[in-house]
Amino acid sequence: MSVVVLFGVLSVAAAPSPIAAKGISRRVNLEGPRNTGAISGNVVQVFDANGDPRYFMDVASVAGADTKFKVVTVRLHFDPLGNYVRYELPSGDRLTKRGHQPFSPEDHKKLHELLSDRHSQLKTIKWDQLTMPKSSPAPGEKVDGITGATVLTRQGVIVVGAAYTCYTLWHWSHGEVVSVIRDMTSSASDQQDLIRYLRSGQYPYVAFAADQLQTRKLFDAATMDAVVHLMRHGSAKLIGPALSYLAKAGRETGTDCFLRCRDDATLVADSDKRVQFLEALRDSTRELPSGYLDRFNGWLARADSYYEVHLLLSLLEREKVSSAEVAGEAMSLLESKDPLIVRRSYRYLKAQKLSQSQQQKLEKFEQQHPDL
Repeated sequence: MSVVVLFGVLSVAAAPSPIAAKGISRRVNLEGPRNTGAISGNVVQVFDANGDPRYFMDVASVAGADTKFKVVTVRLHFDPLGNYVRYELPSGDRLTKRGHQPFSPEDHKKLHELLSDRHSQLKTIKWDQLTMPKSSPAPGEKVDGITGATVLTRQGVIVVGAAYTCYTLWHWSHGEVVSVIRDMTSSASDQQDLIRYLRSGQYPYVAFAADQLQTRKLFDAATMDAVVHLMRHGSAKLIGPALSYLAKAGRETGTDCFLRCRDDATLVADSDKRVQFLEALRDSTRELPSGYLDRFNGWLARADSYYEVHLLLSLLEREKVSSAEVAGEAMSLLESKDPLIVRRSYRYLKAQKLSQSQQQKLEKFEQQHPDL
């Protein structure tokens, strides 16, 4: 019977895992302490009842530990993108701290929270820094005796008395295993799986799917329709991967779904989506069709921030676009309450060839604002 730790709660598994039979496995390495070389483990791919891949890896709780530590096997579980999910002790054994004290429920909760944090301070700490003084003493000074483990304990980063366990399990959870699992999921996913990930509404899966669809050059009509639907109806945070896919699809197929986003009502109505589209245009190496930017009528008047104004004006300047309509919109921004927008619009207008009436308005504005 295995001890399962999920969301920091220690419980005994009363039923078998719903995961189906084992699939393939891949070797994963962890650099051991004190120049002991790499330690290896196997990450195993299994499939749940829905046919989606899941992963686990059995590792020692303390890598390269001496007899002071009781080493037990810990099973780490990961999602299809290599993110840590939970851990369990399949042998039914117990994790212990200094002095062979067993982990309390609070310790298990702390360890789970640590392993869930891919930005933990443990990322930049080396093995020897757990036991070496925080700083080397100057001549004549005493060693302060403050170890990396002590510092982490004081900051509440690790389980007190279990620095090596925390360090070992965190680096197993966030090291080479992440890229290995993503590669295994890629190999196990067909086009329909990727479209399902695309429709999940979860950014990590959407980004993964969009990247895989680009890499495999899957630019058929059905897939492109799914991405356009995401761009239109997904949240603004999902539009980046969609635009990246559509831009590459346009280069590969000549179908300009990406450029046509300019006229999409759902995109134009959302300021966050507009900004991301403008960023994608700015970063694109594709030559824009003649007159393309001329048709951004209304975008300046609709802009909600200085950054959006700056992006659009920068594109117009780069492409040397000048029109009475755009100049008129920029002229109206001189009345903005945001001084940054006013200054940026003025700089744009100052470099343009304006109509006589527009030039007169700009000169009047300059007389009223001599400090610009």
